[in-house]
Order: sequence, then structure tokens, then C-alpha cells
Amino acid sequence: MFDLADAGKAVRRINQALMRHETIGVFGDFDVDGVTSTAVISEALTSLGARVVTHIPNRFTQGHGLHASGVEKLKEKGATLVITCDCGISDLPEADKAAAMGVDLIVTDHHVPLARLPKAVAVVNAKRRDSSYPFTEFAGVGIAFKLMQAVYHGRNDESRLNELLELVALGTVADMVALVGENRVLVQRGLRVLNRTTRPGLLALLQISGLSPGAVTSGDISWALGPRINSSGRIDDADMSLRLLMTTDIAEGERLATELNEINGQRQQLTTEVYDKVSARLSSQSTRPLLFDADPTYQEGVIGLVAGKVSKEFYRPTIVVTTGDDLCRGSSRSIPEFDLAAALERCGDLLVSFGGHPLAAGFAVTPQNLPLLEERLVAHAQECLAGLDLRPRLDIDADVKLKDLGGDSYKDMRALEPFGQQNPEPSFLTRGVEVVECRSMRNHEKWTSLRLRQEGVILEAVDFRTQRGPDDIPRLIDFVYNLRLRRWGGEEGLQAHVLDLAPSDVD
Repeated sequence: MFDLADAGKAVRRINQALMRHETIGVFGDFDVDGVTSTAVISEALTSLGARVVTHIPNRFTQGHGLHASGVEKLKEKGATLVITCDCGISDLPEADKAAAMGVDLIVTDHHVPLARLPKAVAVVNAKRRDSSYPFTEFAGVGIAFKLMQAVYHGRNDESRLNELLELVALGTVADMVALVGENRVLVQRGLRVLNRTTRPGLLALLQISGLSPGAVTSGDISWALGPRINSSGRIDDADMSLRLLMTTDIAEGERLATELNEINGQRQQLTTEVYDKVSARLSSQSTRPLLFDADPTYQEGVIGLVAGKVSKEFYRPTIVVTTGDDLCRGSSRSIPEFDLAAALERCGDLLVSFGGHPLAAGFAVTPQNLPLLEERLVAHAQECLAGLDLRPRLDIDADVKLKDLGGDSYKDMRALEPFGQQNPEPSFLTRGVEVVECRSMRNHEKWTSLRLRQEGVILEAVDFRTQRGPDDIPRLIDFVYNLRLRRWGGEEGLQAHVLDLAPSDVD
């Protein structure tokens, strides 16, 4: 853990704060990674006797990253040391402002650093060019946890950190970093803690999501828990999600879980509305190397989700921007062939702020610079992607019949958990399957529920991916799918999640 660049400097300053009884501020971010990072550092330091105050910025009034106004609020609460979570690595002017306020800053972040690091007591980031740590692909919460491991090193209460691993699993899976190496170990251990959680907010969220403690998987984090925790920061104030994770009050946990579930429903509706507009507008330019759309009506909290859906639909890097009179905010998603973070860094002279990963990034830009930004990004994509066959590919692990899925095959497959980025669920191809029943799901005509049959074996399936209505699905199909365990009404059964399908030519 001390191989992380500046980890030793950070630990010395934190220990100094503990000995002097200083108030420590924790400055987070409004996504799941940022919120869980904030909770990990806050709870770990509180257990050591520190007085901790937190700040989660508002997406709509402040946007991503470190902000001097947030540091000022923490200082007003008495903080003389501020630790950032999942942000700060590219916020050089804001770090300078924090120093001018007389606030010591420790940056913990996992995004790619710029050529110059922010002014701080310590900058803890495994992606630093001078870091000797052997693993680099942590989420922000992974970096936060590693720093707290260093703080706790040699103390008698290191076991307290194990209780925080459920938060590490939540943030790591939800942030879609690679589930390989140390991330895989952290998530495996974190899932064990999550499945016996005593946190009132998480217990309530599990219940309202239809999940049962003891059977929660990484997929459940991706599809059920993560979106609900993320929803408050997309629609309202992410501080609600932080309170959900940290509350010790059962009634408050139930109330917050209910509110987050309702907000997530609003988020789903907004995402669909904006996606329909963006997809329709971009369909005529779907062969461009990079798709770019901007409009003042796009809800800022969902443009990243929309960019992701459009990028998958057309297999192109996609940028969606909410325009404003003084500032435009954009969110982007990419394909493996195009590094978004590097592309935005090349355009840094046009941007007010930016940051992110190769596959997902965000930025702020003035309205005057927006057209030139689009022009330069499209030109850069044209150069990088020229000559490439830009079509999505499905990797198939096995060509099977439905009868082959019985016995212990599913149990054996789940032993490969946790699944996620760079460790995907096994994908199966089955040919010549009869569609016995097919119907649209409630409130979404392009999502279908299917009952499939082959040689007397029945398998339930859902199709969220192909965007085909019941009238567009043939009665005999070849299909590619993942297998999940479906729990409903106290019963369990296998369910196929369709990745793609085509008419079958099997006699």
C-alpha cells in the first residue's frame, strides 16, 4: 500500500491531524464511486476518533470535480485538512485556491493525471507516472480504501476496515473498472460483507430492489443497487445516497431507500425521453467517426447514460451536451478503439474543465468554443479510427443446447464470479429455438419477455438489448445470451438475458 505514490506523505499528515484533533473534511463526487469513497474515508477516520465533515458537490450547480466553494464550506465547518475522493487530479486551479485558503489538501483519485499534478500535501493515484504500485486500475473507492489501509497499518483495529469492503465492492462494480487483479479480490471480499450487511440503508435498498441478503452478485450491483444509489446525484442531491450508506437508523434507512427508488423511476423515464430524441437526431449521421449532439433541453443528469446507449446502438464514440447561456456540460462514452480521456486532453485549451477514463469522460465548455470542440474531436476520431471495421462483436464461450444447462452447470459458472469489465459473464449460443410466447414488458414496447422451447426444455428469457418488439421476433431463432438466476415469489429459476438473436435456419 505504501508503494502508492505519496501514500506515506498522506498518512503522516492524517496522523498529524488525528494527534492535533483537527477537523478533517472529505470532498467526494456525486456518483456511486464518489459517494462510497466518501463513506469509506469518513467511517475509517471516525473510528480512529477523528471529527469528520463531508461535502458532495451538486451536479447542477457545481458539476464534477473539486470546487473552491466546496472547500470553503468544509473550512467553515472547521476543516484544516481536506481529502478528495474520486476527484481532484485534474483540478489544478481549484487546488491552488484551496492552498490560498490555508487548507491542506490530500488528493485521492483514479483518473488519468495531467502532465502537472495539483498542488497538495499528497496526491495518491495509482496511475501517476512515478507510482511503483503493481496494480493501476482501481476505482476511486479502491484508492480511498488503500489509503485507509495505510493509515490503519500497525494499529490493533485493522479488522474495522473489513466492514468497509461492501462499500468498496459497490463503488468498484458501479464504476465499471476492470474486475481483474486486486479489484477482483476486493469485490469478492466485499460481496461477502454485503451479503451479511447490517447497514440499515443497504438492507432497505436490497428489499426494495427485490434482492435477498446472501445471494447478491456483482450483476445485482450493476443493474439494481448501483442505479438507485446513482439516481440521487443524477436528479437531485447525492448527499441523500451518502446518508443512506452511513445511517444507523432503521427508519431513516427505509425512508431514504424508498425515496431513491422513486427518484430512480424518474431517472429511467428521463433517460428514455432524452435517448429517443438523441437517437433520432443522430441516426442520419451514424456513419460519422464520432457522434455529437447538443441541446439545452437535455437533462444533464442523464446525458451520460444516453451517450452510453447511443454508443452501443451505433458503435461509435458518442458525446451528448447540455447547452447553456454561459456554460455547456458534456458527457461521453466510447468504444475500445477510441480513448476519450486522451481526446479531451488534446482539446484542453478549449475546455473549462474535463476528466474521466478512456471509455467515459465529462467536460465543461463555453458556448463559444462548443462548435470548434466538435470539429476537432470529429477530426481526431477520423484520424484514429480510419480503416477500422467499427462493428460490435460478441464473444461466444459455448455453443449449447438448452438441455445442456441443467445440473450443476449454472452453479459451476457462478464460481467464476464476480463478473464485470474484462471478466464478463459466459455467453452461450443456442440454435433452433422455438419462441413459444413473446410479449412486451410493461411501459416499454421494445423490451420483451420470452418463453423459449427446445427439445422439450423450456427457458424463460428477457430481451433488453435488441430493441425488437414482439412482432419483429421470428418464431424460430438462434440466440446469444447470458444466464441469470431469477427470483420471484420465493421461487428461483434460470433466466436467459438475450444479447442478440437472428432467424434460425435449423430444420
